[in-house]
Amino acid sequence: MADPCVPRSMIDGLRRDAVHSQDIARALESLREACGREQIPFAVIGALAMRVHGFVRHTEDIDVVTTREGLERIHERFVGRGFVPRGPGLRKKLRDTVHKVDVDVIAAGEHAGSPDSPVVFPEPDSAEFGLISDGVRYATLPTLLTLKLAAGIWGRRHLDLADVIRLIQSNQLTESFASELPEPVRAKFVELVQSAREEIDIE
Repeated sequence: MADPCVPRSMIDGLRRDAVHSQDIARALESLREACGREQIPFAVIGALAMRVHGFVRHTEDIDVVTTREGLERIHERFVGRGFVPRGPGLRKKLRDTVHKVDVDVIAAGEHAGSPDSPVVFPEPDSAEFGLISDGVRYATLPTLLTLKLAAGIWGRRHLDLADVIRLIQSNQLTESFASELPEPVRAKFVELVQSAREEIDIE
């Protein structure tokens, strides 16, 4: 199943809708430009990737995937120059001090949800992040669903399972879409399709 049409300008859309009281759009632009200069590959996941796939929800941060080398490069080139760790010893939880936006960084190869999860984060320049808007790579719909299902199943993060339901509804997905997902998450996806169908919309 093909991904839905990408908005003409993801960053302009963020500005119009004022998703966040801080300027996430400017922070994303800045991150794109800085990583481009330093040749650091990255791709966006989380709530901003959900927006590309038709569901808008409030978010406080930017979630990105990079390589292990990219994470090291971010610390070498950005920390102390507009970025700071959000606490002692936190290498993956950063703060853009210019735009006052949190940036969470995940290294490709890490397990999604928990260490015993069979799902790992793909490389940021792989086909799994082949959806591009304004020069920024985003998780494709199957990739985003897979990562959120893994977070819900193995990480027991119920918000991620709720996000899956919203993506199912926004994209009018059926059980047949499970064939585009890895086997370990298919049963849960089918279960959530049924839950999405049964959900009562109270006006």
